[in-house]
Amino acid sequence: MNTKTKEELIKMYLESLEENKIPWRQRWNSSLNKNGITNTTYKGINQLLLSYVSYKEHYEDNRWFTYVQIKEKGYKLKNSKGKGVPIEFWSVYDIKNKKRISFEEYNKIIDRTPELKEQYKTFCNVTYVFNGSLIEELKELDKTKNNNIQVNSYINKIIDKLKVKYKEEGDKAFYNTNEDQVVLPEKNKFFDKYSYYATQLHELCHSTRHESRLNRFDINNKQDYAREELIAEISSSFLMQKLDINPKTEDYNNHKAYIQSWIQILKDKPNELFKAINESNKVCEYIEDKVRNKERKNIR
Repeated sequence: MNTKTKEELIKMYLESLEENKIPWRQRWNSSLNKNGITNTTYKGINQLLLSYVSYKEHYEDNRWFTYVQIKEKGYKLKNSKGKGVPIEFWSVYDIKNKKRISFEEYNKIIDRTPELKEQYKTFCNVTYVFNGSLIEELKELDKTKNNNIQVNSYINKIIDKLKVKYKEEGDKAFYNTNEDQVVLPEKNKFFDKYSYYATQLHELCHSTRHESRLNRFDINNKQDYAREELIAEISSSFLMQKLDINPKTEDYNNHKAYIQSWIQILKDKPNELFKAINESNKVCEYIEDKVRNKERKNIR
């Protein structure tokens, strides 16, 4: 791995702590129902209800919009009478300052000052959303399939040498600790090969925390989870330098955005970032040593 490139990546991550928050972009197309403006995936009962309605109405678009969003964008609804679907969402109200705040902001406040919990109350709102199929002049859903993405031999060596289970199915990317298995969406759902390989490496780096490998710390709370996500993302960005791919600015920004989102949970941000970088070095050295050992055996 080019040391200079690695140093530049570290510098980039440190500088990102001072930058405005960059929006993270999921690297693959998902069929899960989501808001067409914020790109937020609906959860729980809302996801279940929208999936049922989509099946019943034969909707092929997985984007949904509130009436206000449709109006603000200058869109027009067509044949939409009775087609609005009620979904619920929760808000937090600051009683003292008489304003609504996000759950993210609320959690930060309560983490710092739990005694202020009585100053806030949560309540449920209901709003109606309309499927993208019902909106005139809406840009057609991008259904591009990148079937030309090839499997990467270096990443295949990592999978083989780590002896981790691997499969591609569904709409989520994750590492299952109990099964010791990495799961990704199918490669033709990814926007490009950088997105596919970076996601593979991210989840494979998670797998090094298994007791049979580096036996990294147990995850008992959201701070531990944040630390683990930082380690996996930084490690994957380091390992991406081993591949013959020229990253675009948006690729670097996506790494930075992901790190920004998780570092917010941790209090001593610069120190935690350095800790994550040190752990990432261990992950990369472990993986590269495994791959080199395999190559040596093949030479004999």
